[in-house]
Amino acid sequence: MALNSVVLVKQVPDMNAVKIDRASGKPVMGGQNVVSSYDAYAIEEAIKLKEAHGGEVTVISLGAPGAKDVITRALAMGADRGVLVTVPDPNALDTLAVAQVLAKQLQAMTFDLLLAGQGSDDYEDNHVGPQVAELLGLPLVSNVNSVEVAEGGHHLTLQRDTEDGRQILEVDTPVLLTAISGLNEPRYPSLKGIMGAKKKPIEQVAADVEPAADRITWSDPVAPERTVTGTIVQGVPAADAAKQLVGWLKEQKLI
Repeated sequence: MALNSVVLVKQVPDMNAVKIDRASGKPVMGGQNVVSSYDAYAIEEAIKLKEAHGGEVTVISLGAPGAKDVITRALAMGADRGVLVTVPDPNALDTLAVAQVLAKQLQAMTFDLLLAGQGSDDYEDNHVGPQVAELLGLPLVSNVNSVEVAEGGHHLTLQRDTEDGRQILEVDTPVLLTAISGLNEPRYPSLKGIMGAKKKPIEQVAADVEPAADRITWSDPVAPERTVTGTIVQGVPAADAAKQLVGWLKEQKLI
């Protein structure tokens, strides 16, 4: 039985290229946007399941028009088609507004499995996946690091990380899974895949949504000022310095 999957993907700034302006404490983006790292595991898992069981992989992203790039990368990895839901400024929307827009698009789609990253690299709120599941009335399994499909394709055995270990769960599709590292190793697009992605369809839909200003507000991120305190012992013999250090450690109840 074929297993049709939909993957939620977010375009984020490359966190490895972010620098901090020392004067203002604000982040300076490097200009390069990439697929959010947990989303890459979700894409890879959907493609692996398609290769093993058949079916189709659809990637959907909400963002500015430039977010088409992350969909194209997913297509180059092996996804079959993409849907880009465009908004002028995705960062002006809270997570519930994002989830509502995505859920509206997903209601018109047929799928067995819905995958998303556990959280995004930029805000790390971990909200959108669970909110989409609630809006669609789907069961949710988070922190998934292993997926096994039973014969027939509609029963899954999952392994998920917890605070004190791991859990094994069984669930029927449709279901929403949020992926973490350890689930797989995302592939790099091949040259053949990159060329083939140009021929795969990407549907663009303009989202009709307004920011819910009265629901939640947030400020721009600012790095906290670094402060360093300490005691420097100078001009005394090494043995006396060692005694002072031991005395200080005892005062702090560190030894």
